[in-house]
Amino acid sequence: MTAKSNNDQTGPRPPGDHNPRTDPPLDFPDAAFGELTPADYDELGFLSGLEVHQQLKTRSKLFCRCPAGRNRKDYDAEVLRHMRPTLSELGEYDGTALMEFKTKKEIVYRLERGSVCTYEMDDTPPFEIDMEAVRGSVEISQLLNLNLVSELHVMRKQYLDGSIPTGFQRTAMVGLTGSIPFKVPELGVDRELRIRQLSLEEDSCREVSDIGHRITFRTDRLGMPLIETVTEPDLFTPWELQAGGRLLAHVAQATGKVLRGPGAARQDVNVSVAGGRRVEIKGVDNHSGLPLLVHIEAFRQLNLLRIKAELEKRGVEGKILMLPVQGLPWQVSDLVVDAGQRLCDCDFAPIRQAYQKGEKICAVRLPGFGGLLSYRTQPGVTFAREFADRVRVVACVVDRPFMIHSDIRDYGLDPQQWRSLSKQLKADSGDALVVVWAPEEDAPTAVGELFLRAQDALLGVPAETRQAFRDGTTGFERILPGPDRMYPDTDTPPIPISDSLIAEVKSGLPETPWDREERYMKLDLNASAARDLARSRWADLYDALDPRSGHVAVRLANAFRKRIPHWTRQIGQVALPAPETISPLVRALEVTDIRLEATEQVLDALLRKSENESSEEIVARYRRGPDDLDVLASGLEEVAEKIAEMPGRSLETLVRWGMGVLMRRFLGKLDPTRVSELLRDELGEVVKGDC
Repeated sequence: MTAKSNNDQTGPRPPGDHNPRTDPPLDFPDAAFGELTPADYDELGFLSGLEVHQQLKTRSKLFCRCPAGRNRKDYDAEVLRHMRPTLSELGEYDGTALMEFKTKKEIVYRLERGSVCTYEMDDTPPFEIDMEAVRGSVEISQLLNLNLVSELHVMRKQYLDGSIPTGFQRTAMVGLTGSIPFKVPELGVDRELRIRQLSLEEDSCREVSDIGHRITFRTDRLGMPLIETVTEPDLFTPWELQAGGRLLAHVAQATGKVLRGPGAARQDVNVSVAGGRRVEIKGVDNHSGLPLLVHIEAFRQLNLLRIKAELEKRGVEGKILMLPVQGLPWQVSDLVVDAGQRLCDCDFAPIRQAYQKGEKICAVRLPGFGGLLSYRTQPGVTFAREFADRVRVVACVVDRPFMIHSDIRDYGLDPQQWRSLSKQLKADSGDALVVVWAPEEDAPTAVGELFLRAQDALLGVPAETRQAFRDGTTGFERILPGPDRMYPDTDTPPIPISDSLIAEVKSGLPETPWDREERYMKLDLNASAARDLARSRWADLYDALDPRSGHVAVRLANAFRKRIPHWTRQIGQVALPAPETISPLVRALEVTDIRLEATEQVLDALLRKSENESSEEIVARYRRGPDDLDVLASGLEEVAEKIAEMPGRSLETLVRWGMGVLMRRFLGKLDPTRVSELLRDELGEVVKGDC
């Protein structure tokens, strides 16, 4: 391959949001997830990185003294607000803020008196920052080998989507430019994962509903301390991305300072391919779906770059896709017409009903876009949805469908009606026609978004934030924010990070996941088992049991991995047992009172024991006894007698049945291989006689 590989980590990171490679492999065939090798992703120029958000386990919120983690569905009051953009320090507006302003949202906040105060509603200045949260963020920064700042300077980050009532999020940088070991043997990965930064910020509201121009939030989560860890784009395959996300989660969890459970952690994923630019997929709440998600996004971007190349080939220029700034589009542009009268009695019910409701029906000509709106960009998704998403999100259209286009035959309008619109708009065969309908006050925005998205097609991959769907596809959420939305918070003084605080934190740092893995591998666990154990929630329980024998350590680790999740699912138990519950098993295994093959069954019994049972009593049932061989002899005779009544079966079938009967009594006490040999000897004459 002649193109420069994205895997080269030397030198500074690429400028801005653009992929460092400018050579999109347009002839690379689309492939289903699971079909590509790491070399294929390298050829695509695949780059990804993470922004991991994790709630800190504190008693109070970050800038007030309301309790943190008080999740409520009931509420005592509602507040209605509208947002408007403000100028940055340089006198500029952020593009995302302007887009959110166009949505004309009414924002409703539901307040519960026990979890919110006047600070969250911006009626009170911020309290002093919660030092428990500061300490937790410093500790995690130390584990990530970040360079700590000497002072926390709180900034305001604009959010006009309504998720924060003030219109901005208070955030403070804690650490910069670090790296951690990134080893995934099954992926052939053994290098450093660079960490760009870690910041401490307040969490946003929880969304209740978003319908039309009204969005409703619950404020119980608002203001909870949250860390955001941002990696460099050092993850070069979907599986590396998944492994990186899990590693960052386990580093934070090692401190015991972060919350776990639904909503407590979520990650934004940054993805780009050669010739494209960074796209951010927001709020992915699990690691299992990450590989499919970014694989599909990579090919969405590649297909957008193919569309760009085709538009350039056709000579389409941005200036012919621009609407006049003033006036209604259908009055000031020859690319838009009011098609209500022409289509009011068409056979397509959604258009006919829209006209009857008094909505505006517009026909739009996109010069040079003929045939491209039906081009597939994601599995089951065409380029037309890129336009529809922009209209839905920005114009807040509720009814569906609200748009059809001429690239789809035998749907919506009949050929004669398409020809009539084509004639009115002076379209030729190389143009695409779009019919869109919306309430009259939203129609100008809807039409404007169609042209803005068409202009973005000439850029290839727009810089935007997207939402993830369960099938791995994504949809438009908002324009990607720029640096103009950040400015200093004048209400909060700088907070020094003292040397004494750093020294105190360093003295109590927990063991890192990679150090823990190394320790487990010295107990004879293989690399995969050591990593799984080091990152499990039962690692502390395992350490408390302190298995000293290599064979016992390996067997116990495997038993934990199999039986504890099963026990959790079956019983619904979240809390792990106390070490004293399991320790009699470990000690019995180490002195060989119990054979290793009984480990899982004994562990199951200990996990499920009643309050009236003791662990010693359960373990005693599996200990070797002085008369086990005598009992086995009588057991063999009993099995042989029953088998004599089961003619026509093979010796192997009879041995398997007999072993199932016997080992229920002798598991942990006798060697299964020796029992099997004795059973075969006992059954030899029985089977021979049957033959």
